[in-house]
Amino acid sequence: MIKAILKPFKFIFKAVKFVVMLPINLVKFTLSKVWAVIKYVLNLVWKIVKGICKGIVGVYKEVIKVITWIITSIYNAIKFVILNVWKAIVWVLNKVWQLAKFIWAWLVEAFVETLNQLWTLLGMFAAWLVLEGSAKTIVGYAIITVLFVWLITMRVREGE
Repeated sequence: MIKAILKPFKFIFKAVKFVVMLPINLVKFTLSKVWAVIKYVLNLVWKIVKGICKGIVGVYKEVIKVITWIITSIYNAIKFVILNVWKAIVWVLNKVWQLAKFIWAWLVEAFVETLNQLWTLLGMFAAWLVLEGSAKTIVGYAIITVLFVWLITMRVREGE
């Protein structure tokens, strides 16, 4: 029976509920749409910030690559210069050593050759001692010149 009594009021209750709930539902709907827009804007801002960060990181990586390339190039250039200077120093020292060995061998050979010609040189010196004036000067220069030519051409005469 209560149902029968309340049946006509059921429509009124629904109407009241609709009127009362209308602002609440309207606010809920509006807030859901506003929240959707805020989420969209925040998502867009996040994507923009993320893109800017990726761009900054990309630029940072490229700058690091360029700086690394510059430092590597400078290092390689310095290494190249140092190695080539060292090779040049070693080459020069080898040539100086070869020259020193050659000069030492020639000096030893010249000393031996001079000892072999000792009696000839002694005779020339005795002749020089008995001369006087300009003849003594000329013969002295001739003895020194002949001795010098004799020592210089020593290697040529060895082949005979």
